[in-house]
Amino acid sequence: MTEETTVQVPTWLKQELFEDVLKKIFPKYSSIKSYKPVAGLKPGENYSTIMLRLYFEVELEDKSIEKISFMLKTPHDFEMYREILKKNNMFAVERDVFLNVKPELEQMYKDVGLDVRFGATAYEINAPDEYVLLEDLRPAGFQNIDRLVGLNKGHVLGVLKKLAQWHAVTAARIQFKGAYTQNYLQPTYADSMKSEIAQVAETLGKYLLKCLPKYDDYETYSEAVHNIQPKIVDLMYGLNKPDPEDFNALAHGDLWTNNILFQTKEGSDKPNATYFVDFQLPRYCSVAFDLLYFLLASTQFDLKLSHFDYFIKYYHDQLVEHLKLLKYPAEKIPTLRFLHQQLLKHGYVGYHVALVLCPPVLLDRTDDANLTDFVTETDNGDALKLQMFSNARYRKHVSAMLPWLFNRGALQY
Repeated sequence: MTEETTVQVPTWLKQELFEDVLKKIFPKYSSIKSYKPVAGLKPGENYSTIMLRLYFEVELEDKSIEKISFMLKTPHDFEMYREILKKNNMFAVERDVFLNVKPELEQMYKDVGLDVRFGATAYEINAPDEYVLLEDLRPAGFQNIDRLVGLNKGHVLGVLKKLAQWHAVTAARIQFKGAYTQNYLQPTYADSMKSEIAQVAETLGKYLLKCLPKYDDYETYSEAVHNIQPKIVDLMYGLNKPDPEDFNALAHGDLWTNNILFQTKEGSDKPNATYFVDFQLPRYCSVAFDLLYFLLASTQFDLKLSHFDYFIKYYHDQLVEHLKLLKYPAEKIPTLRFLHQQLLKHGYVGYHVALVLCPPVLLDRTDDANLTDFVTETDNGDALKLQMFSNARYRKHVSAMLPWLFNRGALQY
């Protein structure tokens, strides 16, 4: 199946749902001449949701034709995932971020004379199921970088600047306007879901520990990995109650290669623009979470650890610059030393990345991969998870990451 192959779409997804959106975009709208939904991502690029690209040809009052496309995300019919959605309102949260939070933050930058855009424009339709509807950025030249290759230095710096802008303005927003009241400032994973999350972590941990002897010098850190594995869910849940002594902001919550779009000139290794997508899991917590999550999962192997401190220094420079621009209280701006202390304090996030994020990120594309097999124990899932934790690419990355985390004390809790 190619990216443009037509796919089975939800039965509720009818073209009539988009008439009001199209009327707003095209004031002289007359009718929809054609409508075609296709797969929005290549096979093996998405486990948790259905991503569709929707093509429309719109006839205007003067009989001329305009073409436009949208990206639509909607959930799979997987019971555990639907239960997580129900208890955490993940699609409603993401729509709220795109429709309300993002525009407010962009306006705060405009008010101080800086044009910053964090992502696509979102739209609302009267859908009978969960959804997020966004403008299609591909016609403007935006695309992902191959997750199997990872981001080069120029693209990493582009992400870190955008992330620093996001963290700075959300911290300033809370400082000046008070805490967000929306439900995404509640725990990312509700307490009522802790048993399900623990089940997923236990399942994945069983395969990681089984494959541990395949990793370089595993004897050095094996005991530490065995010790942190049963604690990782409690450690991650600890982020639900942010320490007021930390430098906290609204984290993206799931910032990795496939959730970042770049507009890059041909032949250039630096992006003109960097946008974020997939705001289903934002949380108010230490900025260390986003930094560890992004840098350990999305950078090219040769940069991941060798440039880690350099990347943190660059992020900090951008963070300070934008906090000052937004008139954030000078005495509350974190020092570089303090930021590194936060990265050490929350270093367990690195193990979470190795356990949960890197296995699917570093796995070769396969048409058969799905969320059910990833998070539960099934016959097909056994082979998938063994491949995830034992393939050469994952072994290469984790054989560098685990000793690095161990030597930083990040596996000792």
